[in-house]
Amino acid sequence: MTEDSPDPAPLPLISQRYLLSVLIPFYRDLQGEVWLGRLWAHDLRAHLDYIADLTVLAPEERITAPGPDMVRVVVPPGRRLRFRPFGRSEGGMLRAAFALPGMVLAAWRAVGAAGIVHSGVAGWPLPPGLVINPVAVLRRRPLVIVIESAFWRLPDPARAGRKARLRAWLTESFARWSMRRARLGVYTSEAYRESLPVGPQGRALVLPASWISEELILSEAQMQAAWAAKSDVPRFLMASRLVPEKGIGLFLAALEQLEMRGIALAVDVIGEGPMRADLASFAAQARHVRLGLLEPVEYGAPFMALLRLYHAVVVPTTGDEQPRILFDAFSQGVPVVSTATTGNREVVQDGVNGRLVAPGAPEALAAALAGDVRALAALAPAALETARAYTHATMHMRRAEALADRFGTSPVAAADHESLS
Repeated sequence: MTEDSPDPAPLPLISQRYLLSVLIPFYRDLQGEVWLGRLWAHDLRAHLDYIADLTVLAPEERITAPGPDMVRVVVPPGRRLRFRPFGRSEGGMLRAAFALPGMVLAAWRAVGAAGIVHSGVAGWPLPPGLVINPVAVLRRRPLVIVIESAFWRLPDPARAGRKARLRAWLTESFARWSMRRARLGVYTSEAYRESLPVGPQGRALVLPASWISEELILSEAQMQAAWAAKSDVPRFLMASRLVPEKGIGLFLAALEQLEMRGIALAVDVIGEGPMRADLASFAAQARHVRLGLLEPVEYGAPFMALLRLYHAVVVPTTGDEQPRILFDAFSQGVPVVSTATTGNREVVQDGVNGRLVAPGAPEALAAALAGDVRALAALAPAALETARAYTHATMHMRRAEALADRFGTSPVAAADHESLS
C-alpha cells in the first residue's frame, strides 16, 4: 500500500464471546506470559481485527524460556483474549483416553461461556471436535466448523489396513454429523463443501487457505527481473512433508523416468519426513537429474526469495487437499506443475498459471517436467495475477463478512484486555 492509498475499511466486529479450538499449542513461561509460534501469532492477530472477545482452546505447554521462533502475545486495545488448556499436543491414544474426562469438563465450561463455537472435525490422537461439537449442540451454541483438509481420507483404501479404514470411516461419519449441525461451514475447497455439506440451517463458505501477504507479492517489473536472472537449466522445487500421502512416491517415480531417459534438470526438495531417505538414495546415484535436499528455510521473505530461483514448483499431491504452496509460488510469479486433484484444480488452470497432470501417472509428471522452460515463463503473469486474489488478508476479510452476516455485529466499547486468566 502506498502513502496515497486510502486506509482499508474496518472489518465488521463480532461482539459475541468467540471460542476458537485449535490443535496448535500455546506456550506459557515461568512468569505466566503466553507465547506462540511466529506464524500462528500472526494469524491470531488477524482474528482480533474482527473478533472482540476471543478465547483460544488449545494444548498448553510449559516452557522455561521462549524458543527462537516464538512471539509473546500482546493484546491490542479494546479486545479480550484468553487461553485455556485443552487436550495434548503429543502422546498416543491411551494418554488421550485418560485425558478424556477432563476434556469433557473443560469443553462443557468453555462452550457454556461462549456465544459462538469455532471447531473442527479431525486431529490426533483425539479430535478436539469429538468433544466440543456434541457439547456445543447440547448447549445450543452455534457452531462454526472449518474443513481445511481431509487428511483422514485414504488415497487407496484397498491397500490400507483394516485399522486405517475404520479410522477413516469413523472420522468421515463424524465430520458429516458435525457439518450438518454447523451454522457456518468454512471450506478450503469446493470439493470439501460438496462432500461434507452443511445442513438446511447452515451456510457454506469456500475460502482457500493462504498465508501470502500483499507486501510479499512481486510487482510485474520484479517478476520480469526474477525470470531474467533464472538459470538456463530447468530448475524445480518441491516443498512438502516427505510422506507417501503427499505424492512423494509419484514424484520419485517421475524423476526415475527422467533419469532413465537421460534428461538433465535440477530439482530441489525442502521438507522432512520418512521418505527423505528414499530421495537421498536417488540423489546419490542419479547422473542426469540433480536432486538437492535443502535445509528448512524460514517462511516469509527468505522462503519467497528461494521460490524465485525456480522455473516451477512441483505439487504431486494424491489427495483432495489444496496446498498453500500453490499461492506461495504464484506470489513470486512461479507457476506450478501439479496433479489434477480436486483441490489443485480449483486454483491451477492448465496452460494458464500452471500445468496439471493426471494423478498417479509418473509418466505424465515426467513429461511436464521435461517440457520447454519457455512455456513455463509464459505462465508467470497469470500465476502472479492469481496470487493477488488469494492473500491472507482477503481470507480473513471474507471470513469476517460471513460471520457478521450470520451472527450480526454491534458496537463494542474498549474492553479490559487480558492474555491469560
